[in-house]
Amino acid sequence: MREIINYINGEWQSASNSKVSFNDGGFQRGDGLFETIRFQNRRLFKPEKHLKRLHSGLTLIQIVLDKSNAELISIFKEIIQKNQFSSGLIKLMVTRGEITGTPWNYTGSPNFYVTIRPFTVKPKEPVKVLFYSEEKYPIIRFNPAIKSLNYIGNMLAKKDAEKAGAFEPVFYNRSKIITECAIRNIFFIKEKTLITPGLGLGVLPGVMRDTIMEIAPEIGLSVVEDFIPLDSINAMDEAFISSTGIGLLPCYWDGWNSKYTMTDQLKKQLDAKITDHPNCD
Repeated sequence: MREIINYINGEWQSASNSKVSFNDGGFQRGDGLFETIRFQNRRLFKPEKHLKRLHSGLTLIQIVLDKSNAELISIFKEIIQKNQFSSGLIKLMVTRGEITGTPWNYTGSPNFYVTIRPFTVKPKEPVKVLFYSEEKYPIIRFNPAIKSLNYIGNMLAKKDAEKAGAFEPVFYNRSKIITECAIRNIFFIKEKTLITPGLGLGVLPGVMRDTIMEIAPEIGLSVVEDFIPLDSINAMDEAFISSTGIGLLPCYWDGWNSKYTMTDQLKKQLDAKITDHPNCD
């Protein structure tokens, strides 16, 4: 595999030459945001939704990125071309900039990084999930939710779940209400209703999450964002997780299984939408 070419503050650099300043606020303080954008057959999937979420988050944490959406999309297209990938994921990161002197003093403009990678191999379906209490991990939640660079608790839980033979952890809060996965959203189906945790819980408004909720009525599912008690999950008929990278994956947990009838239909609709999504020109 040829060396990845990244974009750093206006310059194209090979991976071996790509460096982050020691004084970068994202490195020192996790002070910044990121987005991960899917592209299929060289076509970006809903970049405008990712950028809307990015700008909303940057406004919330008071970082001003002096780049238009047209400029950003042009960079995304160029990184696909330079790396000659047909399909994969683009990750952009925006940090507050360089720290000078005291930790809260920054100089200059925000730092801006873009990298790219191919899709990882999808796991065998369905995937196993484990339910973890958020109180056991340093989960940082914002309301409204943002894609903070600080994912310490999420990554610890992800590693613990993988050690225990699961693909993904699903969190529940101190009230034993399900929130979201470490890096994905969770959905349940009960009869003809698609149920997912509401954004008021600090759940990230995932782009794939929104897409799934948009197309669910096409197969006869009503959509509800609600509180989902942990002790109610075994009464669900179906369940799946979603993200920009994996799309939709049916899931299960110990003591529960499903035929995934509606999930399979929804997955087919989603895969078709991803494949047929027009370019962002």
